[in-house]
Amino acid sequence: KQWYQRRVAITAGDLSKRRVVQEDIKRCEEKYSKAKTVNQILRHVGELLDYEDDKMLEELYKKTAWCFDKKYPTSGKSHEMFKEAAQKPEVLDELDIDDHTKEVLLKNIKRRLTPQAVKVRADVEVLCYAYEGIDAVKAALRAGLKLATEEVPLKINLIAPPIYVISVTLFNEEKGVEAVRASMEAIKNSIEASKGTFNVKLDPKVVTEREDQKLQEELEQRERDMMEKDGDEDSEDEESEDDEEEESDENEV
Repeated sequence: KQWYQRRVAITAGDLSKRRVVQEDIKRCEEKYSKAKTVNQILRHVGELLDYEDDKMLEELYKKTAWCFDKKYPTSGKSHEMFKEAAQKPEVLDELDIDDHTKEVLLKNIKRRLTPQAVKVRADVEVLCYAYEGIDAVKAALRAGLKLATEEVPLKINLIAPPIYVISVTLFNEEKGVEAVRASMEAIKNSIEASKGTFNVKLDPKVVTEREDQKLQEELEQRERDMMEKDGDEDSEDEESEDDEEEESDENEV
């Protein structure tokens, strides 16, 4: 039975993901996803233009997606060109389509492919028990923030000592991950140079809106806790001053 199953697998071709390299799986899934998006855009354009048969839709494919794929052999080039057109409409000028078709196509491309900003986050532990102590931690965090620019607005927030969150919001996920990793490396080098410790608690990842909301709630709660703590310390100081005044009055008597 096992021999028969193996024979069938060899003859028919085993398409199981278990026998495919993980990188190949990701690459093929991405290619399929892009092709599916292009197909959905063009089909919707065909519906809006009241195409009566598949031949008219096929003609649209030839003049748009297939035109880009033929001109630029790179895999998934039509998706890339459509995505670029969302920011630079003139990209579609080289296509042999009338102005109305171009207008409807561009409108649907923008609706489907306009880039959305993503937030990348990483959690790190930074501490130092050596002579420099908290000054070394502050210096390390400043080293991480030095990489922030107007285009890459890195932020570092305290969750609870000694855990800090590094985050950045960009349209490009890969650039966001790279920026956060670079900041982590700068912090690591700085704190370890001061004989401190650096540990990664959460690798850089794109956070969902729900996860981001949870982080904001944690930061707001910490701010409230700090304000309450400061208020308690002020009250203790006032009580201490009152006690000292009472003792002074008693001594005068």
